[in-house]
Amino acid sequence: MSAHTRTHHTEQSDTLYITYDDKHYAIPKKVADKYLINEEDEGSVSSEVIFAELNNRYTQAGALLKDVRAREDLTQVEFAKKIGVTQANLSAMENGKRPIGKIIAKRIEQIFKADYRYFLE
Repeated sequence: MSAHTRTHHTEQSDTLYITYDDKHYAIPKKVADKYLINEEDEGSVSSEVIFAELNNRYTQAGALLKDVRAREDLTQVEFAKKIGVTQANLSAMENGKRPIGKIIAKRIEQIFKADYRYFLE
């Protein structure tokens, strides 16, 4: 008697989905790998310590903007066109170098159904 078995290949995502403090995050594995800790390390490490570099690099509004874009699976160019800004301006907003502003935040709310107030700092 012969049996035919089929193995299913599962695609590995390049994104880690993490829930912390009732908030959901999509973090690229390449970024998370920089903060990997050994299981042998004693004690626990807070997320504030692990992600301190990211917290210093991005504003909360910028990180949220980047998350909305990732959720929609859009490039910066595609997302920028949808909200009526240049790719360079979108990049500056995502990286905390330019404020998002109320007008653009309201465009994001209208198009992507995300409360505009989250994008204001």
